[in-house]
Amino acid sequence: MHTKTILALGGAALALAVASPVALGAGSQVTVRVEGKKRTLLETKSIHTHGGFISRGGAPSGACPATSAAGALDVATKHRWVGTWSESFNDYLIKSILGDTESSSKFYWGIWINNAYATAGACGLKLHPGDRLVFAVDSVAHHEHPLAIKSPSHAAAGKSFDVKVMWFSDKGKSTPLAGAHLTGAGHGAVTNSDGIAHVVASKAGTLKLGASDNGYIRAAQVRVRVTG
Repeated sequence: MHTKTILALGGAALALAVASPVALGAGSQVTVRVEGKKRTLLETKSIHTHGGFISRGGAPSGACPATSAAGALDVATKHRWVGTWSESFNDYLIKSILGDTESSSKFYWGIWINNAYATAGACGLKLHPGDRLVFAVDSVAHHEHPLAIKSPSHAAAGKSFDVKVMWFSDKGKSTPLAGAHLTGAGHGAVTNSDGIAHVVASKAGTLKLGASDNGYIRAAQVRVRVTG
């Protein structure tokens, strides 16, 4: 859904939406992540959507399939999101997710699927097995794009390895990002012009890496197994 459309969907809160018991398909296994304005609210979580419909918050009967992105959000957050139904857009106005409320004229909840900006609202977004959903606070003044980290799954303590940070366009095209800040990799770990940072793990264990930069949606955390 286009930014302006989502902004129009940033309305007031009503009751939490939950799925009705009416059967509608078998659902899909997908992942959901929620990025708040200041921190990650829900790390990547694998869930299975249910059959039926999202029926509260003013949604007409049968209007919002629980197999949609709205249903995935409902399952992943255990109903901890707030919204109301918009007759104009035939979709929910998402105001709050996991306690992070965004209803001002400066920020709104955007939806990304498989690293691409969603072209439909939460109810209209049909899911397929393996889809990756991200609900993230976005800025009205500067449309933000998600980051991703590419790193090896294993590394040796004391030896350097490369970590690459990329950002995704609205259509899901990846581009290396210079100047991204890595967390969990020691002080001053910043990507170069090719989007790469050289990391050295000081000891064996699990190294948790994150990436962020002003004007972008923080990356999902990755884990590197470090052997001594």
